[in-house]
Order: sequence, then structure tokens, then C-alpha cells
Amino acid sequence: MAKQLNIDLLRTFHAVARFGRFNEAAEHVHRSASTVTTQIQKLEDQVGQRLFSRSNQGVELTLYGKKLLGETTEFLKSHDRLLISLMPQRMEGKIRLGVPDTYAPAFIQEFLPRLIADNPLLELEIEARTSGELLNLFMADQLDLTITVSAQPLAQGERLGPVQPLWVASERFNCPTHAPLPITVPIAGCPYRAAALRALQDYGLYHRLLLESPNSSAVEACVRSGVAVGLMEESRMGEGLVHMTELPPLPAQHLYLLCDSGNALALHLNEQIRHFRV
Repeated sequence: MAKQLNIDLLRTFHAVARFGRFNEAAEHVHRSASTVTTQIQKLEDQVGQRLFSRSNQGVELTLYGKKLLGETTEFLKSHDRLLISLMPQRMEGKIRLGVPDTYAPAFIQEFLPRLIADNPLLELEIEARTSGELLNLFMADQLDLTITVSAQPLAQGERLGPVQPLWVASERFNCPTHAPLPITVPIAGCPYRAAALRALQDYGLYHRLLLESPNSSAVEACVRSGVAVGLMEESRMGEGLVHMTELPPLPAQHLYLLCDSGNALALHLNEQIRHFRV
């Protein structure tokens, strides 16, 4: 294998892994599809392994490709952090940011005002949606960076840490004894929903959906009203809520920050957002 890996080849490799198609990756790195194909072939020659398996639907990482992606993600990020440390720090231009709906209120109230005040020329566009939707938008190049929660480890992005969902209810909630347990959950796209419904099914607990909503505030209001059990992280519970320890435990999830490392403005913002604590 070559003693050095070319940064441009690695960046193109990461783009193809992100989009799953050569044409979309080529557009993202501002090169022709033929150039991207040549770069991937050159990188495969350097490492002596195939990195992608190709089909009519696109390309998928081989086992070695997944290994290379995981091992070079932090390398590229360190390289790009060094570059932006040598650039002017004032942010100017348009940036598209995704924040999970659950975390949006705290982000907007605690982080956004300072960010805007420090960077008056920053044209920030924020999408507040489920983690699944945000991940899809980022993979489709419709977001420059996003915070997302994933049930499984992601090959790309920076893992900020674990997050633990809990079953919670109002202190005045009365658990029914001869009726299905009323629960409230986010709509499909939130990893907590899938884990919760699977846990209830595996546990054999009789339940019914009282409310499902794309709006986390509506789900939380339903819990606080005392009419249903819902999902929440311990740090967000606050007064008046209790952890329903008699319900089946839920698996921990992974909190990630995904960033387009080819976008200098996104890298600048990435360095600030990674210090935001949900």
C-alpha cells in the first residue's frame, strides 16, 4: 500500500460513501463523474482493495470500504480543523443546519442568540425534524451539518456521546390495571419510537397509542397532562415527571454531529455546535 493517502482522494471517497452514487458525489465535490470514478480507482489501487460494490441502484461500501471510512473520518476531520484554524474566524454566508425537534427549543433559546450575535453575516437556515428525517436530508445534500440521534453507530460523523431514553409519566398518572397502557410517541423517523414499540412488544405489554405526533412539544404535553406514558431523556424530565421503572428498559442511542467537511463554513459552525450539550 502507498505510504501516503491523498486528501483529495479520501474526500471523494467520503462523498461517494455519503451519497451512494457517483453522479451526486461528483456534483458535491465539483468534479465530473468520470474524474470521481478515476479517483476511486486510484484509491483502490493504493490500498489494494475494492472499496465499493456497484449495482444499478448505486454503490455500497465493501467490508474494507467500511473499515477505511471509519478509520479516515477522524483523520479528515483533524486535517480540516487544522485548515480552519488558519482561516479568518468570522462566519459569512448561508448554512443549512438540522436539529432534532426534541432539542430545538433548548438550542434556539440557549445557543442560537449568541451564535447570531457573534456572526451577524451568517445566513442560518434551521430544520427541526425527527432524527431520521435529518439524516436523510444530510445524505441528500440538503443540509450542511446536522445533529442526529441514531440507534446504530454511524460510519461517518462525530459521536458526541450516548443518550438514554426513559419511560416517563406525570406524577398524577394512574396506570390502568384492566385496560391497555396509553402511550404517546413521536412519528416514524425518531429512533426512540421504534425502540419503545419493540420493547413493549417483546415484553408482551398490552398498550395503545393515544397520541403520535411529529411535534415533540405535543408529545411532552400529553405526558405532562397525566393521560399517557411517553419517552424522554432524564436531563429533560424536569419537575412533575417520574421514571416508570416498571416498564421494560430501553436501549441507549447514539448522538452524532454530521458535517460536510468540504464546506469551510460548515466546519467553522461544527466547531461551535460540538460544544452544545443537549
